[in-house]
Amino acid sequence: MTRFFLVAPLLLAACQMDGMSSPGAPRMDQEGTCFLYVMDEGNERYTLVSGVGDGTSTPKAMVKKGLTASALDAAWARERKTMDINPECLATVATDRTQARPAPKAETKPKI
Repeated sequence: MTRFFLVAPLLLAACQMDGMSSPGAPRMDQEGTCFLYVMDEGNERYTLVSGVGDGTSTPKAMVKKGLTASALDAAWARERKTMDINPECLATVATDRTQARPAPKAETKPKI
């Protein structure tokens, strides 16, 4: 079952495209920019994050965690195909498994 989450600032900070793209290229924080990227969780598991920029630094996104490589590639292809026909997508930023970023480490709270 697909779950919808808000991308946490830490998660989005880990995937910012600033400095990695040429000037004038679409950015995930721009309104109307559809984004799709992959994070490597380790142990051959991946997270797929997709959404549409709404002009804020933390746009809403759909997050699918714990995907195997084959499940991830299939889901990525479906999402990317949808972006091509989605009228909301004025621009697209998409990176696949070959460009996966490491997933951010979960912060652990000290036990008191």
